[in-house]
Amino acid sequence: MGYRQFKSGRARLIYDDEIVGADCEKLFHREWLQANSHCALVERGKAVMFEYNGVELVFKQYHRGGLAGRLVEKSYLYSRLPNTRVWREFNMLREMRELGLPVPRPVAARCVSVPPLAYRGAMITERVADSKTLTEVLCEKTLDNASWEKLGGLIAHFHAKNVYHADLNANNILLTGSGDFYLIDFDKGVMRKALSRQDALSNVARLRRSLDKLQGRLSPFHFSSDNWQALERGYAAAAG
Repeated sequence: MGYRQFKSGRARLIYDDEIVGADCEKLFHREWLQANSHCALVERGKAVMFEYNGVELVFKQYHRGGLAGRLVEKSYLYSRLPNTRVWREFNMLREMRELGLPVPRPVAARCVSVPPLAYRGAMITERVADSKTLTEVLCEKTLDNASWEKLGGLIAHFHAKNVYHADLNANNILLTGSGDFYLIDFDKGVMRKALSRQDALSNVARLRRSLDKLQGRLSPFHFSSDNWQALERGYAAAAG
């Protein structure tokens, strides 16, 4: 039991055989997703939630942003399979879970070569049960400072394991009903041999910019300077 790989035409797949089987390629097809999820239309860049074999899963299709995204949408320059964004993130999630870090369980990934030098990728993870993004939570209620300290400590724990999240923002943090935090969306993230203090601080600063931007755009949005100070206290205490 464990992770298995196979080739199907121009596609390469990896999957967790404790959750899905060798027929998992169908889960990556737009028609199947639209028929088996609550989404009327599967769009690029949008997460699709669905249930399979009694397990709640999340489908994510990799896409480009900006002008490049409008021109080539979901295709990327292909060199080697381990270097593709989808394979890197899938294996990074596996490694982080082995370290005991709270991230979603990777279930399956598919990389399709697009001749001559491009590829398309998509990944399926297990949905974190009873969870909402930090953005959604803060639009609904105020979090106490103990929760903010807990979040700061969690971020410090990731940094202690040399994990660099390339886009740490309020939409990439989940909070469960039982008060546990998870980090998601490690596309372009990396596990370094040694995470520099500068990279760690830039991660935290990016989160602060995200919260400030959301506060200026959403109302209500329950975030204060006291909350941020609590996060910094939690981070400092965990970082030692």
